Amino acid sequence: SRHEPLDIDITFINWLGENQIPFALVFTKTDKINKPTLENNVEMYKQEMLKYWEELPEMFSSSSVTHSGRDEIISYIEEICQ
Repeated sequence: SRHEPLDIDITFINWLGENQIPFALVFTKTDKINKPTLENNVEMYKQEMLKYWEELPEMFSSSSVTHSGRDEIISYIEEICQ
């Protein structure tokens, strides 16, 4: 969550899509940045991905310190495993 998308990130994400491998993006360590910075960084990922993707994958923000996002991620995993 603290960094803008790198070329290697986008290359890997596109590889996953080309190989039809399901995935979600999880922005971690959100406790280390403020909310406007988090929103800006997530938006940068979205804009970069929309250059290649018609539909964006699921995206989650999380922090192991505050446990934010934990329940949403677990629910998503349970849902896709059924």
